[in-house]
Amino acid sequence: MRLKIFMITAFAGLVTLSGCKKFLEEKSQSDVIPKTAIDYRELLMGSGYMDNSEPMGFVYFLDDDVDLFWEYANGEATVIGTNPAIQYFPLFTWQPRLADRNGLGDLIAEDPGSTAYFRYYKWIMGCNAVLENIDQSIGSQQEKDRVKAEALAVRALYYFRLVNLYGEPYTQNPQALSIPLKLNSGIVAGSMPQATVAEVYNRVVADLKEASRLMDALPIVRKDYHINQPAIHILLSRVYLYMEKWDESRAEADKVFEQGGQIANLTGYTTTWLNYNNPEVEWLFGGNTQPNQTTYVPSIPFRATFDPKDVRINVGIQVQDRSLTPLVSKLPIGLDLAQTLRTPEALLNRAEANVKLNNPGPALKDLNDLRRNRIIGYTDVNITDKDQLLQAIREERRKEFCFEGFRWFDLRRYGMPEITHRYQNALGESIQEFKLAAKDPMYTLPFPNSLLIRNPELKQNASGTMPERVGH
Repeated sequence: MRLKIFMITAFAGLVTLSGCKKFLEEKSQSDVIPKTAIDYRELLMGSGYMDNSEPMGFVYFLDDDVDLFWEYANGEATVIGTNPAIQYFPLFTWQPRLADRNGLGDLIAEDPGSTAYFRYYKWIMGCNAVLENIDQSIGSQQEKDRVKAEALAVRALYYFRLVNLYGEPYTQNPQALSIPLKLNSGIVAGSMPQATVAEVYNRVVADLKEASRLMDALPIVRKDYHINQPAIHILLSRVYLYMEKWDESRAEADKVFEQGGQIANLTGYTTTWLNYNNPEVEWLFGGNTQPNQTTYVPSIPFRATFDPKDVRINVGIQVQDRSLTPLVSKLPIGLDLAQTLRTPEALLNRAEANVKLNNPGPALKDLNDLRRNRIIGYTDVNITDKDQLLQAIREERRKEFCFEGFRWFDLRRYGMPEITHRYQNALGESIQEFKLAAKDPMYTLPFPNSLLIRNPELKQNASGTMPERVGH
């Protein structure tokens, strides 16, 4: 089976170059050409699902939860002035060159295939190849529907990420140009125009709604590394939240619990909960979202926001005895899959939506329910002010999903607040403060130049033409 999956993955590489239908028309004695719905499900796993990497891991350096590691101690060498500190400097200080060159001067996107943009589109092409051919496969309608639903949902996730990297926030400027929409597996002879932010969001919603329609009638399968029904509804609830469609977001979150989604008591956990041992996890996928553990670390102000009895700080971010390095220990390491779609997101999406819909009672209940399962000895709070309740829910979201790729996207939808980062070039030199202004153009990231050369219709974002950002 492992050999067959490998060979089907190789076929996926061919379809991204020549188009699936053309390949299928060629006569071959090989038994790896997908024929059955099960074959296509394996093809999707090999070419459409993420592997154990994360193309957009660089967003880790951008938000307000991260700081340069200043607190080295006990004879440990300083990180100030080291190659890792210098390497990630353009990201940490939001430089306009961040997409093309690291702080050491290395070109990092000369090959378009190395970019997050390209890698997500490669997986999108894998999904498209399956979607174009699954209806002609051998198998029951239920088998075909499940494969089609998975391909639609996974493709929607990639487009959601791409539009939030390279398009303006939906609530700020939905008619702004963002990214191309590629909905087939064939090679495009010419360049591809950009769709608007609204057009991409509408496609994401349409794909997820169709995925849920196809899959909701089928038995729910958990812990098999394929996206399932509750995970689809979690994702759709998130997308509606970003669109500020509060009723729809709440309704999708409710479906997660109707389909058996659980909130687990994690107060007894002593190791990572981002795996299928946690009953909250509906889908496990992708790679580690923290590209650097010891140079740029969880900031002291952020860590101070946790209750000392909160498992998410006691177990999730462990300070090492000798070096005082705060390691994000909740994230699996090595080759393990490291990302999840899990039920607490549905709970927090619903809570935020309920506040916006002037239903503070249910929102407060959801907040207390989550905290009770995260903080040892927690006592319920009563927050009567609507604005304070909303802030508490959003801070809880920050803690629950810290360093999992959420915060940067959330800051965008919150209105793009001002952020500051401190940086020091070398010991003895002055500490500089770099500012990301409120509604800064850098909240929409620049495209790498190699992509602009590849696709002349791709217009550079304003962030890519800004002057060098100077510290003070």
